[in-house]
Amino acid sequence: MHSHEHHHDVVERKLIFSVIFNFLITASEIIGGIVSGSLALISDALHNLSDTGALLISYFARKISKKPVDNKYTYGYKRAELVASVINITVLLSISFSLILEGIKKILSPVQINTSIMLIVAYVGLVGNLLTAILLSSHSKENLNLKSAFLHILSDMFSSVGIIITGHVMSYYNIWILDPIITFVISGYIIIESIKILKESIRVVMQGIPKGVDLDKVKKIIQNFSFVKDVHHIHVWSLDGIELYLEMHVTVDGKDYDDYLRRIKETLKEHGFRHSTIQLEQINCGENCIAEIQ
Repeated sequence: MHSHEHHHDVVERKLIFSVIFNFLITASEIIGGIVSGSLALISDALHNLSDTGALLISYFARKISKKPVDNKYTYGYKRAELVASVINITVLLSISFSLILEGIKKILSPVQINTSIMLIVAYVGLVGNLLTAILLSSHSKENLNLKSAFLHILSDMFSSVGIIITGHVMSYYNIWILDPIITFVISGYIIIESIKILKESIRVVMQGIPKGVDLDKVKKIIQNFSFVKDVHHIHVWSLDGIELYLEMHVTVDGKDYDDYLRRIKETLKEHGFRHSTIQLEQINCGENCIAEIQ
């Protein structure tokens, strides 16, 4: 128990360090982008800001997940992460579209860029993202929160590489139009990835069937029991996109109800459903009873 808590503390400390580190990188890229006149650097700062948001969400999700359920929130506080995610993505989308508009203006009226400052800041950002990736790499497969945060960091590393290559090309050939073009690429990538996350968040909030769950397959698994005659009113949802909840009505032939429930719940757990509510119904019995009508 002690080692498990120590592990959680280590991960949380790494997340906080990564948040601070990424925030400093973001601030330096914004200042560097303004001073150098590089819109691409500012768009990369936006990407870094999304990294910071993702890391913060992961950190607070771990904190909030420890809070027990109460009389006000009987399901707990796991959806706080989704609320933060939707807010974060909405802001990112707004800023991304604004950067695209600024990029169009720069294409119509190209301006000279101080590539020396641009490259220095881009290299600092690349090193920072590399260090953050090293910090989180050993924990990237623990859960979806940490995996998504790690992927954010990796994608920003590639953005920094793209800006560095563009900066060197512009410093030699003075092709200033490359700056808004790389801005479009980075902003477009952020928009595409943000929409994917937003769609998944909305799916969870709307209690849609989580990805990877096949209702027909679940129904067949339960119907494989010899005592099961019918499965209906199946509902599957998730609070956080990770843990699966299920409720269903099962018509059975027999009266060993405790054994039936135990076997069904054990099977469901084996297939990832940690929380399930099963209503047993006898043949020739309506939905509001278990015992067979005499």
